[in-house]
Amino acid sequence: MNLLKESVGKLYLKFLLPSLFSALVTTIYSFVDTIAIGQGVGTDGAAACAIIYPILGIASLFGFLCGIGGSVRFGKALGEGEREKANAYYTASLILVLGLTIVVWPLTALLKRQIFTIFGANEALMPLVLEYGDWIIWTFPAFILSAYFTCMVRCDGAPNVVMAAVIAGGIFNVFGDWFLVFPMNMGMAGAAIATAGGTVIQFAVLCAFLFTKKCHLKIVKPWQLSKAFFKSVTAGFSASVLEFAFIALTCILNNQIMRYGGETALSVFGVVLSCSGMFQHIYTGVGQAIQPVATTNYGAGQFGRIASLRRISEWTVIGMGICFMLSGILFPTQIIRFFVDATPEVLEAAPAIMRVYFISFLFMGVNIWATFYFQSIMRTRLSTVLTVLRGIVISGILLYLLPLSLGISGVWWAMVYTEALVTGITLVCIGYTSGRMGD
Repeated sequence: MNLLKESVGKLYLKFLLPSLFSALVTTIYSFVDTIAIGQGVGTDGAAACAIIYPILGIASLFGFLCGIGGSVRFGKALGEGEREKANAYYTASLILVLGLTIVVWPLTALLKRQIFTIFGANEALMPLVLEYGDWIIWTFPAFILSAYFTCMVRCDGAPNVVMAAVIAGGIFNVFGDWFLVFPMNMGMAGAAIATAGGTVIQFAVLCAFLFTKKCHLKIVKPWQLSKAFFKSVTAGFSASVLEFAFIALTCILNNQIMRYGGETALSVFGVVLSCSGMFQHIYTGVGQAIQPVATTNYGAGQFGRIASLRRISEWTVIGMGICFMLSGILFPTQIIRFFVDATPEVLEAAPAIMRVYFISFLFMGVNIWATFYFQSIMRTRLSTVLTVLRGIVISGILLYLLPLSLGISGVWWAMVYTEALVTGITLVCIGYTSGRMGD
């Protein structure tokens, strides 16, 4: 496909549909994972899931730091007509992600109890957390490298390969969740084996593509390696900050929920977090779909095409946000029953929590999409600032202040106010950068 000449709308659909399908498949097996734990282990299992999720964020943090950074620089160089330079960025980012994996993996294994305690695990939940978390840690490189190669393969013009990899891993995950949790009665460990195995398969499919004739990603001798490292890291920094913010925010949320609402509220939040993960995957899918087209056209100086792409994708996430918000407002009890074998206490607490928290999903899409959009037009500092405001600064302040007067309700409203405030700031920034590009 020609990213510089084909219709922007057609290109958007070519990247969007596989990206969204991949996100939906990932979401489905995440859902199945949560349902298997909720129905097979109970509400304590759902609470343990909320504590485990950030460890997956750590893997994504390093994978996206190198993958999005490398792919953005790769795409820009292609737009400038410099394929050798593009592959130099690919090689540099690959060396970087492998080096980080070698460092991070043993540290995570060594400090796992301390990490899960920071994430909100108490003595009652720690055995369930470790039962699942050990399998994730043992296969940690696959999680990091899958995130990395997903970005690079998609930017190489092969979104369907990414989709195939996700489907292959998803099939194993879904079947494994059912078979290992229920017939085999393996509980948290069974769900973890299914998740880890699915990710390993996804990684294997992506790696197989690298050895085909359709792959244009080539290992070359990087020019000025340290400079290539720096440019790749700065381009991907905001995406990694997004993952870091997710980790930090989940830690704060878990601890504040345990403080003001206890394990019942955390059980409900475990389900909310699964829904949030699904929506974030979908919003990220839209953001990743625009990146190859936007970065290549930015390198070629075709700003009018970027403006068209921005408008189409922005309305996409706004429409999604309306649907996602209404699902939790209208069907809170049905959603909670779908995921867990809920106790009366959980059923009583769920509607109030979900009807407030789901309002935040209306704004979340614009904020996540904007992270990828600003990266694509080389506004990495702006992307990073907005991510830090959303994921750490504004959310952190509100999560500590609002519960002082509102109790546990303040935790849920803090997320709504955070997303709404950042969306307002984001829209101002979009107007400013559009003016600078002549839009």
